[in-house]
Amino acid sequence: MKALLAFVSLAIFSVSAHAATQAEAEAAVADAKRAEAAAAQYNNRWVPAEAALAAAEKAIAAQAWDEAVAQATKARAMGLRAVEQSKEQETAWHDAVIR
Repeated sequence: MKALLAFVSLAIFSVSAHAATQAEAEAAVADAKRAEAAAAQYNNRWVPAEAALAAAEKAIAAQAWDEAVAQATKARAMGLRAVEQSKEQETAWHDAVIR
């Protein structure tokens, strides 16, 4: 058990010690933009996702790669969740109304 805890602690430290590169930041922003575009197809863009994407782009302009990755990751997650929500709502009304 102690060995597992030590391994997990080392893994977390290793991930947090990694500084993002410009390429990683740009890739994260591109992924976030794709997720936002998918949400837009459902007409379900979330304001916080758009704000996070804008913050990621601002961080790239400031060459703050870690911040750009963090904000882009947040924007991507919200964009994907918006798509998931839209897909759920396509059939949820049917289950609630028609019995």
